[in-house]
Amino acid sequence: MNYYAPNFPHRVEIELVSDCNLKCTYCPRHFVNELTGYMKFELFEKIITELTPKPETVLVLHRRGESMLHPRFSDMLNLVAGKFKEVQMATNATVLHPDKFDAIVNGLDFLSFSLDTPHNFNKTRLPADYDKVEKKILAFLEYNQGRVNTQASMVKTESTPPEDCDLFLNIWKDRVDRVRIYEAHSEDGNFGSLKNPRTPRKPCVMPIYDMLIYDDGRTARCNHDWDSDGMGNVNTHTIHEIWHNEKYTELRRQHANVGQCPISDAVCSKCDSWYPEIGNQDTGSVVENEKK
Repeated sequence: MNYYAPNFPHRVEIELVSDCNLKCTYCPRHFVNELTGYMKFELFEKIITELTPKPETVLVLHRRGESMLHPRFSDMLNLVAGKFKEVQMATNATVLHPDKFDAIVNGLDFLSFSLDTPHNFNKTRLPADYDKVEKKILAFLEYNQGRVNTQASMVKTESTPPEDCDLFLNIWKDRVDRVRIYEAHSEDGNFGSLKNPRTPRKPCVMPIYDMLIYDDGRTARCNHDWDSDGMGNVNTHTIHEIWHNEKYTELRRQHANVGQCPISDAVCSKCDSWYPEIGNQDTGSVVENEKK
C-alpha cells in the first residue's frame, strides 16, 4: 500500500451523542467512564461549515452512543441534507420513532440497524426488547420505501454458532438492502483482547483515511480510540489543521514503518483490529447479502 495522507480526510465521523440507553454485553462502554455527552449544536454547525466545501466527504453521524437520543437530532440531519457524497449512521433503533422518519429520509443515505438474533437480542442488548425494536424498524422501512439504503447487522463472537448467522440473514435479507455480520473487534468490549488477532501487522488505513470527532470536539485516531487525549480539538483548531499536525505526522510515520519497528502509540499498539485497506475499515464481515 502506498501509505500517504491526502490533503483532507476522505471520511469524517461526528459523534452526536456519547450517551447510550443500552448496555450491550460486548460494548467497550464497560471500560470507559462517564460517556454521557451530547454535542452542542453550535459545534456541529462549525464542523459542517468547514466540511461543506468538501462535498466528496463521506460523513458518519454516530460512534460511542445512540445518535437518535440527541434533542436536536432532526435539525442536525436537516443541516447536512444534500451536502455530501454520502451520510451514514448506525442505530440500535430503540428510539426510532415516526417523528424522526422525515429527517432520516431527508438527511441520510445509509442507515444500519445494530441487532442480534431474536433468541439472543434480549440477552446481549440490555435492556432492549427485540419485538418492540423489530416493530419500529419495520415501520420505518414501510415509510422509507427504499429511499435510504438500509442494513441489518449483528456481531459474531468466537462463541456464535454458524446457525445464528444463517438465521439472522434469513430474517432480514428480504427486508433491508444489506445484511452484514461483523467479526467482534474485542472480547467483551476490551480492545486488544482477541484470541486470534489479524497477523502479520500492516499499516492501518485509518490515519490516512478517517477522522473521528467526539461529542466534546476532541478528535480520535479511529473508532477503536475510545478514551484517550485524542489528536486535537475542533473547538480550537480546524479539521485541516489537526489532520496535518505533529501528532498525526508521527502516528503515520509509525504505521508506515510497522514492518521495521513496533508501533509505540499508546492506542494503536494495543489494537488487534487494525484495517489494512480502504473499503475494509467498516467491514470484517463474514456475510453480506444484497436484497434483490
